[in-house]
Amino acid sequence: MTEQRSCPRCSSAMTQGTIKEIGSHGNSPFEWVPEDDPPFQVKGVATGRRGIVAHRCASCGYVELSAP
Repeated sequence: MTEQRSCPRCSSAMTQGTIKEIGSHGNSPFEWVPEDDPPFQVKGVATGRRGIVAHRCASCGYVELSAP
């Protein structure tokens, strides 16, 4: 469920999206990773990784990132 956000700079509506890596590995999303997390996830081991959500203002272009 997406929440409606207002831009902290100009108070216009913000649109939700994601941050994508564009390169030789395709469009795989980035993740927020704690500094002590191993470079690759280990199957069956809990991790603190979170997907990154981006909100962009349609008016001024301000981008806000969060990792819910």
